Amino acid sequence: MIDLALKDLREHNVRTFLTALGIFIAITAIVSLGSISAGLNELVTSSTASIGSDTIFVMKTFDLSEMMGPGGYQIEDMNKEDVEFLRTLPGVKRVVPIISRQFGGFFEVDALDMDAIGIWGMQDIEFKEGSWPDNEDEGAVLGYLVANTMDVVVGDYIVLPGSEKKHEVDVMGIFEEGSGAYDLVVLLPYEYGDEIYETEGGATQVMIEPMDVSLVQEIKDTIEEEGDDLDAMTMEDALAMMEEATGTLNIMTFGIGFVASLVAAIGIIITMYTSVLERRRQIGIMKAVGAVRRVILQQILEEGLIISVVSSVLAVVVSLFFVEMLNNVLLGGSNLALITPVLAIGAVTYGILLTVMASMYPAWVAVKTDPIKAIREGM
Repeated sequence: MIDLALKDLREHNVRTFLTALGIFIAITAIVSLGSISAGLNELVTSSTASIGSDTIFVMKTFDLSEMMGPGGYQIEDMNKEDVEFLRTLPGVKRVVPIISRQFGGFFEVDALDMDAIGIWGMQDIEFKEGSWPDNEDEGAVLGYLVANTMDVVVGDYIVLPGSEKKHEVDVMGIFEEGSGAYDLVVLLPYEYGDEIYETEGGATQVMIEPMDVSLVQEIKDTIEEEGDDLDAMTMEDALAMMEEATGTLNIMTFGIGFVASLVAAIGIIITMYTSVLERRRQIGIMKAVGAVRRVILQQILEEGLIISVVSSVLAVVVSLFFVEMLNNVLLGGSNLALITPVLAIGAVTYGILLTVMASMYPAWVAVKTDPIKAIREGM
């Protein structure tokens, strides 16, 4: 039966191509968009896995729409009094103020106490060259993609836009490639960042380490009740917010994929139905010489199965090329878009199921064909 299905597909190559094109477009859209969602999930996982579950994050606001505004960060900095208030809270073991600014579109500048890098889980990051600066240094550590995009090495300098003027910052270290979210950052000693951005002892965010994990909720509640317009969230809250953001992207991916799938399904039904009408005489002869319904059904579904497997696999291969181009050309060499084995296998499986389901009606029409009428009408 496979040979017969292949023969018919070759004889009607235009129809076969149109059917395959619909499936190809649908699966390519699903895989390409799904790769961004998968990459973001991986980035979130890698960036939070090393942070302690008892860590508390404090900012002036956690409005995600403001954080992702067209002008970059829209978060109001906390002042020095806010930071000192956090240090005086009962149950607090350590307070780490961090000054954050957007830089170069995809990158972020973070200034923090170099003795507190362990709170971010950065102590095990490997260096391609150079090392961590001391708190007294006026230099920076660059993520691999930042250094690669700006084409700098240790000993060179980068220009950071400060509050009043631009600053030439010495490059003192570059992370090894594959450091996850830290591929995209520029890290400065806190005092140097405070000088560049003139925060006067303030911070964009503060990370708090409690004396005991049992005090996390109590400290959070105290900050929100007594702090001056301060919001606090636990690691659990942070993960929930990140999942909400990636969930929105997943919904968009599902919506676009659904529309593409619907168009592909309609195309499959039309072309397969046309195929059945064109072969009514052939199907009638097969039934007249004793072919049972199962044989007729199998032939139609085999044609759809062959088209779906080839189209879906080809779509995944082409999507790999698109994702590679997206990462290297548009995203500066990052791995923000990621095609996982689960995504690839799932897309191929979905393409096969979509085609088989869309082929059921044309197959049913073929099964119900009256052999005498089909042979007489010659269609």
